Amino acid sequence: MKVLKAAIVALVFSTTFLACKKDSSSPSSPSVAGKYVGTYGFDNETPNLFYSLNIKADGVIQEIGESSGVPTGEGTWQINGNTLTATYTMLFEPYNKYSIVAIFDGGKGTLTGTWGYDNNGADGGKMAMSKQ
Repeated sequence: MKVLKAAIVALVFSTTFLACKKDSSSPSSPSVAGKYVGTYGFDNETPNLFYSLNIKADGVIQEIGESSGVPTGEGTWQINGNTLTATYTMLFEPYNKYSIVAIFDGGKGTLTGTWGYDNNGADGGKMAMSKQ
């Protein structure tokens, strides 16, 4: 009888403990995918030249032309934590390759960072963009 009572108490205690467990899933973070419009600059200049990127959910990134609104460059991107890195190649001669390293602020919908030539995301200048 003592064993039965001990088993019932243990069962009630474990059921109560499990029922009170909080769900630890965190809310989903905003997606970096979307169209961004902003500016870039050379070296340490304040960014003031038009810059637009289309970041697709499938890992494709496109630079968008200011007057045409069509892609002028295309490549791939990835995000680790809140740091987005990307490389893309222009779709016209001389087919220059560029890289970016930017911090994504999901709450503000911004990308702020640097751009560069080839695989160096920092030797070109600064950039700042907002999600449209």
